Amino acid sequence: MGCCKSTQYGCCIAIDHDESIILNKPTGKEIRYGPGWFCFPNWWDAQVMKSIPLQNNQYIIVKHIIDTDDKNAFHARNDIPLTQRTTTNEKDELLNDSEMHLIEIIRGPQIYKLKNPYDRLSEIKSMINLSATQYISVADKLTGVKRVECGPQLFCPKPYDELGEIKNLYNLSSTEYLIVTDQSTGERATINGKNEKHEID
Repeated sequence: MGCCKSTQYGCCIAIDHDESIILNKPTGKEIRYGPGWFCFPNWWDAQVMKSIPLQNNQYIIVKHIIDTDDKNAFHARNDIPLTQRTTTNEKDELLNDSEMHLIEIIRGPQIYKLKNPYDRLSEIKSMINLSATQYISVADKLTGVKRVECGPQLFCPKPYDELGEIKNLYNLSSTEYLIVTDQSTGERATINGKNEKHEID
């Protein structure tokens, strides 16, 4: 809903079950969840947030922010300490950016509700569907480390991943082979076919 009804002492807003309201008070931000009416003074700022429905092939990136005026405190009563937060997939790591903010990947399917009023959310992103004959090269922009992700899988990039093009695996028979050159070292290697599929980065 999010419709403000003025009163003698301030403003009242009605929010639905799939909405929350962030109240920016002089002492810090606070988040409250619907459904219900919430009243606050006119000098407080308020922002109504809808829950985010994520499909099976979608995800968002959440940057958990601590109030810059108080590095050791959270202003919402229902906040979970950042060190105890868990991602929605065991393979997802909790990352820190250059400002030491904790970055978390939230995967679907689920309906995600904002948990910390200082969190920053990305737009909804789509995972990459790799078939059994496809692969993609991935470079970590922070460390420079490169890796290859092979299908079949629904690949969810990490926040600092730089993605190459999706390519097809080489299907070599027992009478075929490939000569592969490592571009970083110049070394060459021969890959013999054994009715297996190989990726070439």
